[in-house]
Amino acid sequence: KAAWNTEMKKVMVEGGSEAQVKTFYSCLYRVLMFPRKFHEINAKDETVHYSPYNGTVLPGFMYTDNGFWDTFRAVFPLFNLLYPEHNSEVMEGLANAYKESGWLPEWQSPGHRDCMIGSNSASIIADAYLKGLRGFDINALYDGILKNANNAGPLSSVGRMGADYYNKLGYVPYDAGINENTARTLEYAYDDFTVWQLAKQLKRPADEIALFEKRCQNYRNVFDPETKLMRGKNKDGNFMKPFSPFKWGDAFTEGNSWHYSWS
Repeated sequence: KAAWNTEMKKVMVEGGSEAQVKTFYSCLYRVLMFPRKFHEINAKDETVHYSPYNGTVLPGFMYTDNGFWDTFRAVFPLFNLLYPEHNSEVMEGLANAYKESGWLPEWQSPGHRDCMIGSNSASIIADAYLKGLRGFDINALYDGILKNANNAGPLSSVGRMGADYYNKLGYVPYDAGINENTARTLEYAYDDFTVWQLAKQLKRPADEIALFEKRCQNYRNVFDPETKLMRGKNKDGNFMKPFSPFKWGDAFTEGNSWHYSWS
C-alpha cells in the first residue's frame, strides 16, 4: 500500500466526481504495471538480469513485457514527466538489450517478439534524452537507432521491414508483398523526425542530420491529393486501387486510412 501510494501521489487530481477520481487512479495504476522488471538484486547487492537474448546473467537493468507501438504515443511521454528515474532505468535496459542482441527491441516478452510495426524505440529514446533524462548509454542507443533505421531485422518487428524500399523510394510500396505498408511509411517518417531531433542534440555529422531531416517528410509520399487522405502507393508511383478510407488493415495497422491520415 505504501509503495503504491508513493507512486500515485505523483499526481493529485482535483474536481470531478468520486467515480471520475477512481477512474483516473485506476488508469494510472494500470499504466504503471508495465514494462515489467526483468532484473533483480544478487547476494552482493548488485543489479543483475538474466538475458533472454544470449542466455547469460549480466549486470544492469532489463525490462520486458512491453510493445512500443502500443506505448510510444502516450505512456512513455508520461513516464518522462512523472517517473523520470524509472524511465532512465528502462532506457538503460534498452541499451543492454541492444548490446546483448545486436538490435533494439520493439516488443519484448521477454526477448524479441515478432509483433507490430515501426521502429518506435527511436521515439521513446529521443523523447527521454531531449526531456533531460540521463543515466543511460545514449551512444549505444543511438547506434541501435541508426541500425534499426537503415536495415530490416531478423524479425519483421525488429529494424524496419521494407527499409530498402523506404530509404530508396521514400515509402514502403503497397505491391511489394509487405503488409501494413502505408502505416509503416507513416511511422518510419515520424520515427525519423525523432531521430533528426536527437541527432541535432548529439551534434552528429551534418550529412546524417540532413538525411533524417529529409526522411521525416516521407509521410508526404503516401498523401493522396485527390482524396486528401493517406493511401497505399505502388512501386510505379501510382496509388493502389480500389481505395476505401474505411477499409480496416491492409495498408494500415489495426485501423484504416481515416485513423492513419492524422499521422
